Amino acid sequence: MGIDSKIADFFANERPVPVNNRFWERKRIYLSAGFGFLTIPFVFDLMYKAGIPREVLLDHQHVNLMEQGFDRLKRYELGELSREQFIQECMSLLEGRIRQQHLAVDLAAVLTGAPARYFSFETTYPALARSDFFLFTLVDLDISDEWVQRFLPYWYSIARPILLLDDFKDLVQDRLLKEENTIIELGNDKAAIEAAFQLGLSDASYLGALNPLLAKRVEGYLNEAMMLRHIREILEG
Repeated sequence: MGIDSKIADFFANERPVPVNNRFWERKRIYLSAGFGFLTIPFVFDLMYKAGIPREVLLDHQHVNLMEQGFDRLKRYELGELSREQFIQECMSLLEGRIRQQHLAVDLAAVLTGAPARYFSFETTYPALARSDFFLFTLVDLDISDEWVQRFLPYWYSIARPILLLDDFKDLVQDRLLKEENTIIELGNDKAAIEAAFQLGLSDASYLGALNPLLAKRVEGYLNEAMMLRHIREILEG
């Protein structure tokens, strides 16, 4: 998928499965099937291609911080932590580690519903901002505001299509459970499906500037999503 070979090997073969970590609970390998796990090397590779040295990204302390954040996220998703507790746990993990102060301030604000002061985040479609917690992975790095501003569109160019793929797959269930879903936010009809598809293609096109192979794969996944039975029923109904 165009991922740097050393980054791919690090996560696929070298990094041990974290112990006592809810995100990797009962997992025998670090990268299991599914975008929840594959997003890790995808985004680390994008950060590398955007200029952060590989040795900085793969530093044990930095990767461990990311893993601990994923543990808290899983506990939040399972209802073991409230949203407020999840945010507090994230900030506690970062205590004494923050080097990108402005991004840390903005993430804490955005996750509590307050406006950002320094950067532009996904605000048009709340369902496409569900993975912004991953951006905490950046705050312990010595990176400039200018770098963060340039990188955020690339982050969304992979994060949003991955979320959209889930939204296509889970549309029927999300309708029943009233869960966040971009297609529902866009109008919950044929036009909404087509608009979501175009959003994904637009992001994939932007992603192509840093990783054309991954962008092409994402386009393929989006086309496959449009062929799902429940999606075809709406489009042809």
